Amino acid sequence: MIPTRCRVWLPRLALAAGLLLSLAACSVTGVEDIEQPLGADQEPTPQYDTHVLLYGNALAGVDQSTLAAFDLLIVEAQVFDDLLPAHRSRALLYFDPWAKSCYTDSTRNWPEWQPAPGEIGEPEIVLGGAYCYRFDNAHVADFLHWIESFLVEHGSQVAGVFLDDFSYDRDWWDGAPEDRDVVWGPMDGGPGWRESPAGWNHQRILDIERGARDLVRDYCGPDGVVVVNGTARSLDDVRRFAEDVGSPNNESWDRLEVPGVDERRYVRAGDLLQVYGVGETGQWGDWTVTASGHGLTNLRRAALLARERGASVGLAYGEPPLSGDSRASLILPPNTPGQEWPYYFDETP
Repeated sequence: MIPTRCRVWLPRLALAAGLLLSLAACSVTGVEDIEQPLGADQEPTPQYDTHVLLYGNALAGVDQSTLAAFDLLIVEAQVFDDLLPAHRSRALLYFDPWAKSCYTDSTRNWPEWQPAPGEIGEPEIVLGGAYCYRFDNAHVADFLHWIESFLVEHGSQVAGVFLDDFSYDRDWWDGAPEDRDVVWGPMDGGPGWRESPAGWNHQRILDIERGARDLVRDYCGPDGVVVVNGTARSLDDVRRFAEDVGSPNNESWDRLEVPGVDERRYVRAGDLLQVYGVGETGQWGDWTVTASGHGLTNLRRAALLARERGASVGLAYGEPPLSGDSRASLILPPNTPGQEWPYYFDETP
């Protein structure tokens, strides 16, 4: 929305006096200045929040001024190390309680806030393409300690944390049953994945959610943000990340939009809607058509839902990019002239 001027009609004498004062102070051009629309040099007002995921070397060669338009930046450790201080107050630090993308961090040259399984002496178990932690009660305590250790130093600089893979189980991750037994078997006197497929890890995930929320409040302040990517959210002041909106099996539109269809997925204020809708070039206008639908159509629908509920919208690749980078990381600012996201500046759709 472009602000418009509210014109006030003054009595004739008062207006004449005001014009004379302007002429005396500024010369005759003062009359022309009065006629200029107020706010003409101001930017339009965004109608919904936006976010972007920044993984791996997403900032390589990027003019970081383009990040200014995004309200939240979800960043991995490598990105945070490269991120300019001016943007860190909007950063959510990426953590995953279940696994990490590598077995060891020994070859990395940036500060890591979450050690890989190999760094803490755990066995090399790969499920679903990820290197898994042994998920017992001690892991919960260790995981929260990793979050706190980084927030002690950087909590006042960042917005909060992002918890990926946030569900009570990962039963769809492929892998050998004997490997599952090593990391997800009975521990601490409780059942494992075989004995209680849906509930074996329920309490540990609840403890991580509450612990992370409390740590963020302690170190980032009362407005600190916790976002979880999954369906295990239990706290009202934790936000949910809806990944690949429009996907028929998970984030289908009826689950997101219609009350009573899916209480876990129904979009609430502050939640994040992620659209995977741009083609391999990463260029505006290169839209994908996948099982989730047409990329631009989903972006429009997400934008309208975000405006209605007070949510945020993110945009990423719908297929592997030609660059070879992460599909999640695409920087297309919502306010780019001629490439504005749908309804971003429009007061009425």
